[in-house]
Amino acid sequence: MSLKNYWYIAAESKQLTSKPLTVSLCGEQVCLFRPDAGKVAAVEDRCAHRNMPLSQGKIFVGCIECPYHGWRYDLAGECVHVPSLGESAKLPRHRVRAFSVREQDGFIWVYTGEDEPACEPPHFPHYGESGWTTFFMRNRFQAGIESCLENFLDCPHTVFVHKGWFRNPDTRELKALVHSEEDEVRVEFQGEPITKSLVSRLFFPSGKELRHTDRFIMPNISRVDYDFGPDRHFIIVSQCTPISEYETEVYTAITFRFGKIGGLVRWLLEPVCRKIIRQDVEVLRIQTKQIQRFGGARFSHVETDLLGLKIHSMRRRANQNQSPKEEETEHEIIIRF
Repeated sequence: MSLKNYWYIAAESKQLTSKPLTVSLCGEQVCLFRPDAGKVAAVEDRCAHRNMPLSQGKIFVGCIECPYHGWRYDLAGECVHVPSLGESAKLPRHRVRAFSVREQDGFIWVYTGEDEPACEPPHFPHYGESGWTTFFMRNRFQAGIESCLENFLDCPHTVFVHKGWFRNPDTRELKALVHSEEDEVRVEFQGEPITKSLVSRLFFPSGKELRHTDRFIMPNISRVDYDFGPDRHFIIVSQCTPISEYETEVYTAITFRFGKIGGLVRWLLEPVCRKIIRQDVEVLRIQTKQIQRFGGARFSHVETDLLGLKIHSMRRRANQNQSPKEEETEHEIIIRF
């Protein structure tokens, strides 16, 4: 199972208008276009004739037309017209690679694997459901995908990078149960104290028990739940699309239940979330600069780095086409924030 054999977000639906769009993901250069209203297609962004980018061409009768010599390709990547040969000429058997593509939840998803996808793209939890409010953020991180995923699921850094905004230092011990499955690692925190911060003062209910869960879902999804019961629940899901070794496009859905005033709460919650994620963008930019400065990553690990090694191990096995580990494991770690 290669890391390419998964669905990745290539763009927001609103980014793809009547003109083609070029995107880079998983080492592939892809041209997105709308052959007809309501449809989307994805082909390699390279004409088979003279290598011109098809994304600089135009849409013509449901096809993408190369801007150099006018060769046209259909949704399957087949060359269906070569103007210089004339209308009745036999066409050469030239084609460009076509990718499986879906449009859902306001995003365009591309499957970069060689085979047909065995499943559909994942849905953002509770998106569009009654009683839940969702807003999205898109950020370009100057960092590799694994650095992004670990950062989003790493609690200890929050008392330093997001001090006062999201969490403050608290030396009380709490248990972290780490549960590993075939395609997912889940951490459940037990007895987590709610420290004073801007987020807790504005959005967390007083006197309610917090159920905090962090998840890594193969190959590129982080999910964080802050659950206070049926009337107050926050979910942060990030889909990470690799652009290059040190560049990742991150699409984050903030979904929450806040009673009848969810729509109003969004206008206060959204700027706070954007501030916090900008802090992560900056700290990972500095980390990447250091990695490049010293000629590569040299990381050390302790047991309270709960998910970093798991993320790396699971993705490495997939990248080497090794089968995932089938046994389920669970262990307990004591951690302080």
